[in-house]
Amino acid sequence: MPRWRAVWKMAGFSWRGEWKGFLLTLALALYVGWLVSMMLGDIMQRDRDSATSLEIVLDWMYLLLFPAFGQCMNRSSFRIMREDVFTRQVAHWRTLPIPLSTIIQARLLRSILLIPVLGVIFVLLQYSVTAEFRELLSPGGWLAFVWIWICYGLAINALLIWLELGCSGKWYMLIYSVVMLVSGLLAGGLKLFDINLVNGTIDQIAAGHYGWLPAVTLLSALLLFAGYRLTLRRMQHRAYHF
Repeated sequence: MPRWRAVWKMAGFSWRGEWKGFLLTLALALYVGWLVSMMLGDIMQRDRDSATSLEIVLDWMYLLLFPAFGQCMNRSSFRIMREDVFTRQVAHWRTLPIPLSTIIQARLLRSILLIPVLGVIFVLLQYSVTAEFRELLSPGGWLAFVWIWICYGLAINALLIWLELGCSGKWYMLIYSVVMLVSGLLAGGLKLFDINLVNGTIDQIAAGHYGWLPAVTLLSALLLFAGYRLTLRRMQHRAYHF
């Protein structure tokens, strides 16, 4: 069987058992997208200096949610720390004639498909609800804005996939918690220098600075490839258990 067909077949097999998780993640994207719409409209109606805390929360939510769109919320994800389900799952796959590269590529494929779909829905809701957002960006500008954040989400998923396939459930939760904390500190720290990630991206696109698009696309592709290689090396040397 050609490798690409094996990757699609394995990805399809995992999706058949995760469609409920996709719907739950979609519901999260819609719910949080609505809340963010209200927040974004409030920020854009105020003077930037009077919306400091809201801007920090907005940046933090974007930093967390776009990578999370590549991680379906299912029963396995909720049991990862207690039962180490991902390690057990990979241990089972290793008893079958499935190359490690196929396992990783199928997992990457899920993120590459899910993050754009959920990311577009997430930001489209904000664009539809928030008139100020539509005034600043044309539909083409909105698409460029979404693409930049999709590339960010894919790049961070390189780390999350390494954690999922290469580490125990306890280490996964510990490092993921650190990522959440660092994201919040980054959002607050950048604000000290008057840097806002979401509004800054909107301003850059509104000013016609589309040169960011090829740069972030290339960086995202390089980080995904680096994550693939590191995950493959990690899986070749780690211990597994049922």
